[in-house]
Amino acid sequence: MRWRLVLALIVVLLPGCRRVSERTLRDTESRHVKASCDRDGKCELTLIKGELAPDKKALVIHTTGNLVALCDVNEAKKPDATTDCRALTCDADVECPPMHGLSHGTCINGLCREPSANIGVDDAVLLCLAGTGLGTTQPDRLALAVNCGSPCRVPAVCRQP
Repeated sequence: MRWRLVLALIVVLLPGCRRVSERTLRDTESRHVKASCDRDGKCELTLIKGELAPDKKALVIHTTGNLVALCDVNEAKKPDATTDCRALTCDADVECPPMHGLSHGTCINGLCREPSANIGVDDAVLLCLAGTGLGTTQPDRLALAVNCGSPCRVPAVCRQP
């Protein structure tokens, strides 16, 4: 009888380990997305302010390296290119999606980040296209980002990490 009580307690408490949290995410294009995320970073996203890219059907969260981004995607649910993504902005850690089993992400200098990774070319693309609209609206900024060097130095005309 005692083992049944223990088993019932485990069944009741186990779902709490994969708790889902809700938060509103923002990107550099001022889009707002309601995100219901588990601690593994899997999120269901609902656009509440702003628009999807005209040729895309959904949104996903994607980590390019150091930055966490919101990407417009088609049915495959994978970004075609980094230019389909925009960095997530924040004022506090609780505004960033959770990763690695944590209850929230990491906010550094107003951007949701993966602090264990270095800034790379994809991160420079996100920073250089920040605030320019969806897609590749500024090919000159994209060219600057792609040529950020090694180690990557984000061009001065772009948003800084």
